[in-house]
Amino acid sequence: MIVTLHDTTAADINAALIENHREMGGTALVHTLITICDSDHYETALQDAVDAAREHPARVLMVVHTKGRGNTLDAEIQTAEATPGDVIVLRVCGKIAEHADSVVLPLLLPDSPVIAWWPFNAPRDLAADSIGRLATRRISDSGTAKDSRRALELRAQHLSPGDSDLCWARITSWRALAAAALDQHPSQVHSIRVEADPTNGPTSLLTAWLALKLGVPVQRDDVKGPGGIISLALSTAAGDIEIRRTDRRSAVYRIPGEPARGVALDRRSIAEVMAEELRRLDPDPVQAEVMAALHRGVGQPGTSTESGTKSPAGKSNPTGKSNPTGKSNPTGKSKEKAR
Repeated sequence: MIVTLHDTTAADINAALIENHREMGGTALVHTLITICDSDHYETALQDAVDAAREHPARVLMVVHTKGRGNTLDAEIQTAEATPGDVIVLRVCGKIAEHADSVVLPLLLPDSPVIAWWPFNAPRDLAADSIGRLATRRISDSGTAKDSRRALELRAQHLSPGDSDLCWARITSWRALAAAALDQHPSQVHSIRVEADPTNGPTSLLTAWLALKLGVPVQRDDVKGPGGIISLALSTAAGDIEIRRTDRRSAVYRIPGEPARGVALDRRSIAEVMAEELRRLDPDPVQAEVMAALHRGVGQPGTSTESGTKSPAGKSNPTGKSNPTGKSNPTGKSKEKAR
């Protein structure tokens, strides 16, 4: 069922939503997800937002900036069995688009978290944006930029508490495999080498995380190819611990003294990494620490130091424990199968 309202107001949208709930029945919702995009990216953004909401039922507010004359607000309220919650599409143009927060505010779920997501073309400073100020969590996706490496560096420059980027979730599997390797084969790591596409942003976060936690030099080799991270090698006295991608779904995993074996290493969809990001509604301190390190140039080419601290001699890593964070799981998230 779709209820369409032309040249409307937030009050009329709210009234129509209440009437819709009376007819169709309401569902328990955990948060409000505001998704901001333009009309060119609307269909993709809507599908990803709805797919992410299947794991976390939400009121999805789609703020779609359209091209047109005048100052208008058109709305659609979408309700169906396949829709995990409320989906409200707000098409704004003119001065209303400049003050879209005034339209969004009355439609937020009361007493629940608010997440703002820019799947494309995020503002330079998320926290300073008018809609960003309404949110407790603000999520960008530098991976959709033409040069995601540069886009992520700009995001790190303007980081505020509650900001995050989907590039972090994209390296969860790489971080989990690296931590598992050092748990299985605890050794002093002397240096690190990463091969990746030169414009790949997630690689910058991975090298910053490794340099920050292990305190050793990180070499990034730019490799032209299908994109993304190609391989990660941790050099130890016994030999290299290596993870090398073979295709979009798998990689070869090598540790000294053992035969190589295949492991799952999926390139996950935007909906999948977004669902992971929504599993925590409070700020992620590990991601914030790594983004701040990226802004300082930790683990990046051309920097004189990789980390503010060096790994103590004789220890397998800076914490003296078997993985790079000194915790049972250095990814900052619950243990799960690398996806």
